[in-house]
Amino acid sequence: MPLPRFRRPLLAAVAAVALAAVGAVAVPASAATPQPVYAPAGGIADPGVVRHNDNFFVFATGGRAPAYRGGTASGPWTSLGTVLGSVPGWAESGAVWAPDAVHTPAGWVLYYSAPAKGKNGQRCIGVATSDTVGGTYQPVGDAPLICPGGTHGADDAAPGRPVAAAGVIDPAPFEDAEGRRFVLYKTQQTPSSIRMLRVNDNGTRWIGNPSAELVRSAGIIENPVLRQRGSTFVLFASRYGYNNCSYATVYLTSTDRWNFHGKAEHPLLTTGNTGICGPGGADLVPALVEDEQRIFLHGWVCSGTTPCRQRADGSLPAGARRALYAAILRWDGATPRVGAFL
Repeated sequence: MPLPRFRRPLLAAVAAVALAAVGAVAVPASAATPQPVYAPAGGIADPGVVRHNDNFFVFATGGRAPAYRGGTASGPWTSLGTVLGSVPGWAESGAVWAPDAVHTPAGWVLYYSAPAKGKNGQRCIGVATSDTVGGTYQPVGDAPLICPGGTHGADDAAPGRPVAAAGVIDPAPFEDAEGRRFVLYKTQQTPSSIRMLRVNDNGTRWIGNPSAELVRSAGIIENPVLRQRGSTFVLFASRYGYNNCSYATVYLTSTDRWNFHGKAEHPLLTTGNTGICGPGGADLVPALVEDEQRIFLHGWVCSGTTPCRQRADGSLPAGARRALYAAILRWDGATPRVGAFL
């Protein structure tokens, strides 16, 4: 359970110092709780964000990947509808989770997870391409990019998986300083893990070895985002249960992109230091200012755009939905610092 926001000035100041030491943003007790930059009636969850031609494009969880465009990070935002043109033949349905997009020589590439046929409800990760960032994206090939093992596509039958039959979700593209491309993802169920797979220059098929495990958690770790800062790799992830206010954004650092085991987990965004209920599902995009980025995330809102408060049993009130938040993120070397919310 998250700690309550501090209400006494002295405690707030102490909290600000402690949180700054690990790169988190501390919201003073007197400060207004951040407001969403977009809070559609149907909610918006697990934002995968790209910036193109000074517009922001958000891809979200939902039937066939709903997407939205913002003229600035603060909006105004407009719906682009669903951008996955058709349900791939390997999928049971178009119930897409956590899509994300990237531009490659193949055009715009969308990664998404969907329940796969013959997998008992478990999910695989697919690829779709489009000539334009806003779609429509068409599935690539007759098989998914990554599956938990069996007969589909790039079967991820690597040894040492936390749960051998668990599905794979939350795909996220990563390009290193040498231009090599990778896809990160989460293995479902608990224990859970973050894994990474090398893909070709087009980002449409895997090459080389099976995936490797970057980090494992006895609980929930998901929504990976990887960034390179010189010789240091920074892994952002969401922790704890997504369906309550304990959900949070953390980061880990390592000089080995393939190994974050045993690395310190630093809190970046929590309910306690932001006032947002469950600030998770974060993604980063460049800003116009050098070494500055925008961090987008979702949080639970109730009664309009007011952050939800958990019930005594940890559940959220009826009608809770997730909304989109955005903030300034700057780098202190390889340490992310979250500044003002937009």
